Amino acid sequence: MKTFTASALALASALALSAPAAHAVVIDFTGGVVTLAGGATATTNNSVVHYGVASYEEDGILVSFNGATSGIIGDYYSIGAGGFVGNDVIHAHWDDGITSITFTKVDGKAFDLTYFDLTSNTTTGGGQASGLEDSWITASNGTSLKLPSSDWGFAKDYFGADGDGIARMYMGPSFLGITSFTITSKNAYCFGMDNFYIDQAAPAVPEPTTTAMVLAGLAVAGVAAKRRKA
Repeated sequence: MKTFTASALALASALALSAPAAHAVVIDFTGGVVTLAGGATATTNNSVVHYGVASYEEDGILVSFNGATSGIIGDYYSIGAGGFVGNDVIHAHWDDGITSITFTKVDGKAFDLTYFDLTSNTTTGGGQASGLEDSWITASNGTSLKLPSSDWGFAKDYFGADGDGIARMYMGPSFLGITSFTITSKNAYCFGMDNFYIDQAAPAVPEPTTTAMVLAGLAVAGVAAKRRKA
């Protein structure tokens, strides 16, 4: 799995553990309710793909497809040559008329976006990323971050070739206390996401001196263990 940070070191997640914030949820697109273009609803269950999705609601978070009701939510990556996956995701084809995907709380209150998983961001349908993908995430406060390119799917792309896995996007302080965030893309044919961590406590970032002390302490402990063994 690849990791990316907006304003924090990836090392922080390995050196510091934080307790979840109150009302913390993980939106994994399983067990929520999709609303289709015609008004019909269904519950996601890691085994069905829902096409023509207008919106999705899970644990108080509302996801809206804007511009066209052609969103995809469900076990989408099981359609590929890699076989059954059994993992619901949100997916979009930007050439289908979708202009953006917006996340808000149903009650309209502010929330924190701590991190999420980017599963696809590729100009090639079902395939490998070209590196030319132009996709963004924008918070309600105006902060925008460009998202990295990512091959279709998880371990395998649609055609069965090895993929680059997921990109875990750690967000920074600019995505705390927001009322919404929006995903847009100018050219990603296939775009997918999973596991949005909402109102989770952000990983603590140790000061450089603290990091050095931790690493030094681990080194000393290792030397002492070797001496005891000898």
